[in-house]
Amino acid sequence: MIGRDDPRLKDRDAIARKLAAAARAASVALLQKRAAYEVRLKTDGSPVCSADLAADLAAKAALERLAPGIPVVSEETVETVQPGPVFILLDPLDGTREFIAGGDNYCVAIAVVVDGRPIAGAIAAPALGRLWFAGEHAYAQGFGMGGAPVGRARLVHVREVPDAGPRLLVSRFHGDGRSDGIAASLCSMQGVPVSSAIKFGLLAEGEADLHVRCGQTMEWDIAAGDAILSAAGGVVLTLDGAVPRYGVVERQFRNPPFVAASSEALARRAIAGDAAA
Repeated sequence: MIGRDDPRLKDRDAIARKLAAAARAASVALLQKRAAYEVRLKTDGSPVCSADLAADLAAKAALERLAPGIPVVSEETVETVQPGPVFILLDPLDGTREFIAGGDNYCVAIAVVVDGRPIAGAIAAPALGRLWFAGEHAYAQGFGMGGAPVGRARLVHVREVPDAGPRLLVSRFHGDGRSDGIAASLCSMQGVPVSSAIKFGLLAEGEADLHVRCGQTMEWDIAAGDAILSAAGGVVLTLDGAVPRYGVVERQFRNPPFVAASSEALARRAIAGDAAA
């Protein structure tokens, strides 16, 4: 197990590239299981399938090779590992319902957390061939079905909110009234449905501006997206105005309601809209 002063943690972009490689390796496992998987329900009622487990194994094997000594807290094995000052949050298949339904908006999400905050993250969307990763800077890149990168990684940044107003991303399977009310106070246009942490990549790359989520999410759902969006100039804030903390065992890794936005000003407007409701 490594400490917060480990020299490997100094180059955050280098860490992000390693996370991206691990996310691509897990993506290959998901694509191989695309047409053949078994589904069961967890104790909380959420689905898990054999693809989750295959991607979990592939990601952990890659992380053991690329980032040895850092404990991995994974959605699929959360009870077996305790987070330390430095740990990895892994969601080997974010958007399981989307995956099972035959959609393309599912992904692998991986983040390195130091003292409760993500310092690097990667999100790979295998069906879309899109990859986002970030440490000090945020990047986007394509990759193929075999996991190999396509083209050069390019720097990405959030955009200015258009004059017509912010473009809103909404959850395809997990809508809730509180989120809808906040969004309605800021956005005149209907939200675009997108599943999984892909939303954070789209925000970071300037394809949208806002996502509000008051329903239940888990830390591994958003930590990588938090790292990427923050490095791209955006922000993730809880609805009480604080930055999210990760590795909070006391709340069983559940997130409080949050807003992800292309700017702190837009996020604060969303928080104010919630307070005024």
